[in-house]
Amino acid sequence: MLNFANAGKTLEVVDTHVVALYDAETGRIAHVHTVTVFKGGSPVTEKEAIEAARKVANKSGVKTDRLKIKVSKDAAHGRGPHRIDVASGNFLPLPAHKRKA
Repeated sequence: MLNFANAGKTLEVVDTHVVALYDAETGRIAHVHTVTVFKGGSPVTEKEAIEAARKVANKSGVKTDRLKIKVSKDAAHGRGPHRIDVASGNFLPLPAHKRKA
């Protein structure tokens, strides 16, 4: 039997930056980076979030020089698969892959 207990108060999120680095022709997201700022934490600018996304992507082997950038304040855009609609520039959710049994 599993027992779950509350460990205390949850931290309040005061800002979110979801940075997607994507192919301008296909909308395929090559790297997504989420920055979450909690109450009492140091603020992060959009520019800093973009720089962090590029740095992490480059360290992971993603070549970012030809990728476009889309930033969102919606944390859901950093969860689950998405692509960028090249016509509108909006995040579009993709269906989750089904795992084989």
